[in-house]
Amino acid sequence: MFDSETSSRRAFLGVAAGSVAGLAGCTSALQGSDGGATTSESGTTGGPGTSAASTATGTKTSSGTDSATSSTRGSSDSRDPETLVYASDETTSYGVDLAGNPVMGSPDAPVDLYYWSDYQCPFCKKFEQDTFPKLLEKQIRPGNVRLVILEYPNIGKTSETAARMSKCVWRQVREDAPMAFKRWHATMFDAQKKPNSGWAKTQNLLDITASVNGVDASAVESCLKNDAQAVKASVDEDERAGDSKGVQATPTFIFDDPTSNDLAPMIEGAQPYPRFEAVLQRAKS
Repeated sequence: MFDSETSSRRAFLGVAAGSVAGLAGCTSALQGSDGGATTSESGTTGGPGTSAASTATGTKTSSGTDSATSSTRGSSDSRDPETLVYASDETTSYGVDLAGNPVMGSPDAPVDLYYWSDYQCPFCKKFEQDTFPKLLEKQIRPGNVRLVILEYPNIGKTSETAARMSKCVWRQVREDAPMAFKRWHATMFDAQKKPNSGWAKTQNLLDITASVNGVDASAVESCLKNDAQAVKASVDEDERAGDSKGVQATPTFIFDDPTSNDLAPMIEGAQPYPRFEAVLQRAKS
C-alpha cells in the first residue's frame, strides 16, 4: 500500500551514516561532553527541524496480520472508549511488543505509527510542540493512525534515566489512569533544558513528575528502585526494536500498514505536519 520514497533501505542507511550533520534530529554519532550524543541539523537558519527529513523505509519482520507472533489487533488491549491512551499486550505484525509501551488512538486504525524519542532531544521537543498537536487532532483522534510511543535514549546518561522513569510512570498509570501518561510526557518536554545540562537527573525529574496530575511521584521513585531490572529491560527492548528497523536518530517515525507486505516509510527528525500527511495520503491512494 505504501510507496517507498527512496530506492532502498540500504541507500538510506548509507546516506544517514555518511551525512550525520544533515540530520534534523539527535544522533549518537556525535559525542557530547558526557559521552552521550549531541544534536545536529542541516545548514539552515531556521532552528532545529527546519531542514528536509531523511525519509526512507523500515524493515518489516512479518507479513500482514497473519504473523504467528501477532495477536488479533486490539483484542488484548484495556482501552476505555473514552480514553485516547491505553495499554495493550499485543505484539504487532511489525514485531513490536506493546506490553510496556503507551498506545494512543484507535486499536482499529489502519496505520500504526511507531515513534522513538529521547526526552533530552530538542528535535523531539520541537515535534511535540509544533507537529504533534496537528497529528493528534487530524489523524490520531479521528482513528486514522495508532501511535506507539517508544524510548530511544541516545543523548547521554540522563536520557536513560528519563526513559526508565517514563516506563515507571506507564507501569503506574496504565490500568487506571492512562491519560495521565500523556500529561506527564508533554510536561517532560515542556520542562526540557539544554541536553546533558543536568535537568534530567533523577531528583529533578521526580520533582517535575510530582506536578503532574494523576501521577504519584513516590510510586515512580519506588519503581525506579524496586523494578530497576524490568524497566531497564523494557527500554532496551525499545532500543533493539529501533535498531532492527534502521533507527539512528531521534525523533524517528515509522509508518506501518499491517495488511501490506511493503516496506514501511520512515520519517526522521522534527518535520512539519504536511510531511506526515503526505505519507498518509499515499497510503489512502
